[in-house]
Amino acid sequence: MSDAALSIQNLRVDFPEVIAVNDVSLNIGAGDVCGLIGPNGAGKTTTMRAVCGLQECTRGSVRVAGHELARKPEALKRQLGFMPDFCPTYDQLTASEFLDHFGRAYSVPNRAKRIDECLELTWLTEKRSALCEELSRGMKQRLVLAKTLLPDPGVLLLDEPASGLDPLGRMELRKLLLDLRKAGKAILISSHILSELSGFCNQAAIMERGKLVMSGTIAELGQKLTLWKMSVKWRNNGDKAPGILRAANVNNLEVAGDGATFTFNRGADALDELLKTLVLEGVRISEWRPIGDELEQIFLQSGAKDLM
Repeated sequence: MSDAALSIQNLRVDFPEVIAVNDVSLNIGAGDVCGLIGPNGAGKTTTMRAVCGLQECTRGSVRVAGHELARKPEALKRQLGFMPDFCPTYDQLTASEFLDHFGRAYSVPNRAKRIDECLELTWLTEKRSALCEELSRGMKQRLVLAKTLLPDPGVLLLDEPASGLDPLGRMELRKLLLDLRKAGKAILISSHILSELSGFCNQAAIMERGKLVMSGTIAELGQKLTLWKMSVKWRNNGDKAPGILRAANVNNLEVAGDGATFTFNRGADALDELLKTLVLEGVRISEWRPIGDELEQIFLQSGAKDLM
């Protein structure tokens, strides 16, 4: 796609005894957040490293804002921000000195102001004078994220950014990513916690053994689900609902009070028709939702192995 902020086409990375990334193609537009999902060893980190030029590609191409990275590496790499899972900090520097070091390396204009902005974005303003060695694992993770944001890149590659963050930190990270998405950033993010990704991702790419099992928008992938675990609640005419559900051949139907749970294996369109039938029969629905996270259901039905 020519209008994609990040376009990865037929990417392949060979190691001596294994194909780490095998013909991966992805397109991520400005304002899109794509969750890169897969078990350990699936090739997620290698894909990110290859995209930003830290890992040599066997073949394939990477385009940033419509331009091929290999032809304009220096200019386009400034548009890429990569946050690795484990990134060392310099123990004897303060948080602000650490950012100043990279601000100089990136030739960031108005460096002092930008450092203040990034410290505030990552909730580290009060730790600006603390030595890196004094920071907790989660705070170091925030500092590395601040470093990644310093040059204001248009494309962000975030490898397990929530690693080491406490629950409050994870909520703050979710808010920041939503703000970055609204600001038009294109974000590729990996995580083992699917419920986290569903809070801000509108796309997903599932990898296993170096290959893409499936990719697309959450809405598109949801339409491909063949098995749904559903919860339904009603406010009136509840006596009609169980009969309608049984007539639709749902499985594992369990009725309790003013609601029920069931599984349904005829696809999203048929599920929509079932809801329509309930409403037309006068059943006032107060809740109609999948049990569990939609992204989790997509992963479980993708054929990929469980996350490790």
